[in-house]
Amino acid sequence: MSVSQPQPQSVTLEEYEALPENVRAEVFDGQIYYTAGPPQVHQSVLLELCTLLNS
Repeated sequence: MSVSQPQPQSVTLEEYEALPENVRAEVFDGQIYYTAGPPQVHQSVLLELCTLLNS
């Protein structure tokens, strides 16, 4: 006998838009995935690259 798993409920656009501004999240297949911000070294390299490209 197999036991069925409950299916997670899909996130609506309204639920996604109701997330606070400071929350980094993406939606894939109706599920919210919370993500971490980029590390400081990433930001530093990006700034350096943009500075070189704009020179």
